[in-house]
Amino acid sequence: MNKFIKFVLFDFLISIIIGVSLFLILNNIFYLNDELSFFISSSIFVLFFIFSSFLSFFVFKLKIKIEELNFQIDKLSKFDETTNVYKRLYFIEIVEKYINAAKRKNLPLSAMIIDIDNFQEINRQYGHNFGDKILKVIAEKIKENLRKSDVLGRFGGDEFIIVSFATKEELYNLAKRISKSVSSLKIDEYEINIMLSIGIAQLSIYEDLQKLIKKTEEAKLLAKQKGGNRVDYLEHFLLFE
Repeated sequence: MNKFIKFVLFDFLISIIIGVSLFLILNNIFYLNDELSFFISSSIFVLFFIFSSFLSFFVFKLKIKIEELNFQIDKLSKFDETTNVYKRLYFIEIVEKYINAAKRKNLPLSAMIIDIDNFQEINRQYGHNFGDKILKVIAEKIKENLRKSDVLGRFGGDEFIIVSFATKEELYNLAKRISKSVSSLKIDEYEINIMLSIGIAQLSIYEDLQKLIKKTEEAKLLAKQKGGNRVDYLEHFLLFE
């Protein structure tokens, strides 16, 4: 609203300038008497001010709509619509900066991939809309356990990824807390038991984001191969192909 007031004040100032200028022109060039010059110039001042105020209001409302639209477009490009966490591409953009900072400042940096073991079963039993509710609740539960500096993204249909300035041991403790917080969820009238396979890997100084993600994926696969509903992390880079 402050911006709109500025618009109106600007219109008022311009209207005064036009009104005074017109009065001087009518009075000094066309030699109209003061009363008639004042009447004409003041009438035009009022009409111009009303017209310009309406025009400013329209422009102001249009500007607000465009800003809101741009905000929504920007949000849709960065955030997953279902879970309201970062989309994969924007997540990668942020994490690239984290990796550069970790190497520059010699900070530990680790990644965690969370896979919902029984998500397909939940979808088949309760439907995809219910599955979306599960994803949303799990995303919120994960956020509750994160620090402000931790980055959370949706990495696939039923996968989330976290990158944190932390050691793999610290992320292991975080993974345990997350698993516990989502183990039993009440959605609508249903009690749903959630099982997670979580893989963790820590960045080495010689690795980039791609290798970190591969290590983390490999750790997640190890967790699933061992029966799921567990946390595993890699001591070394063991890429199975």
